[in-house]
Amino acid sequence: ALIAVIALVGYAMLHFMLDRAAYVSTADARIAADMIAVSTDISGKITSVKVSEGDEVKAGDILYTIDDREAAYTLAQYEAEAERLRAEIDREETRIQLASSKAGSEVEARRAGTHSASASVEAARSNFETAQRDYDRTKDLFERGLVPQSNLDQAKNALDTAQQALLRAQADRESAVAEQRTASITGEEVRLIEAGLPILRANLEQAEARVDAQKVVVEQHTIRSPIDGVVDELFYDAGEHSLRGFRMALLHDPNAVRVSANIKETDIRNVQVGAPVLVRADSEPGKLIKGHVARVHDATIAEAALMPNPNANGVFTKITQRISVRIDLDPTDVRLRPGSMVRVRIHKQKAARTTAAEPA
Repeated sequence: ALIAVIALVGYAMLHFMLDRAAYVSTADARIAADMIAVSTDISGKITSVKVSEGDEVKAGDILYTIDDREAAYTLAQYEAEAERLRAEIDREETRIQLASSKAGSEVEARRAGTHSASASVEAARSNFETAQRDYDRTKDLFERGLVPQSNLDQAKNALDTAQQALLRAQADRESAVAEQRTASITGEEVRLIEAGLPILRANLEQAEARVDAQKVVVEQHTIRSPIDGVVDELFYDAGEHSLRGFRMALLHDPNAVRVSANIKETDIRNVQVGAPVLVRADSEPGKLIKGHVARVHDATIAEAALMPNPNANGVFTKITQRISVRIDLDPTDVRLRPGSMVRVRIHKQKAARTTAAEPA
């Protein structure tokens, strides 16, 4: 029995020494996760809480709702203003179409009227010239006593009638030219309306931008989960008043947990990125979890402390420092909760030595 006990103790010591030679072990390790603090961009009264602590949520699930009546009224006002501008733009575009069609038809009609009046003037002038020649011949014959006075009076009357017809045709032509000019001015009014459209469109873009911005404000009154995860803590109840920028809930992704191990500085030389790791959780020590070293920090934990411990009294006590190591885990069915303790065994790996080049 004594020999068996000695052999068992020897085996245990040999196993311990081999384990110490092959692994860096520590119990100063815990499960860590990225804790997501959900905050709000607006202040207001909380109308409902849609989840409870410990609930699993999907990205986009509602956590809180905040009273959004004032924001909704403002959004409706901005949307009405944008709709008014759209209607005004449609009206102006319709006016342009109608005015352009009318102006084009009127200009063509007035141009045709001007051509007709010009033709009438030329015809009246031709009649006048004919009457003038007839009068001159009749007057010459009358002076020579070849025709009576009645023929001269008749020729004079025809000449006066032709002259009046010419004056009337010239007046009609001037009137037609004036009406054509008026139709052209109507076309200028169309261009004036077109010049006002860019201003209306710019106002519409500004109004639509206000609508889009207000929609964001309305959406901010609904607090949603940014990730698939678990609700760890809620900081407000229904009826309370939220404050802008303050955290409202705390979440984490249970599928993205890791191990944060604190390794002694005397062992850190044997820990390399990529080294395999064996992990046992204190909550389920019978199950082995595998992983690998993902990162070795460059500073000790003491250097990152909020309240460092300087040597102010001159008495120095040397304490072995610890360096944080991140360990990523392989998929496992073990429920790992952030903050829970684990034990890790990291397979030792020596760092590749680099030889400095000798100076030439």
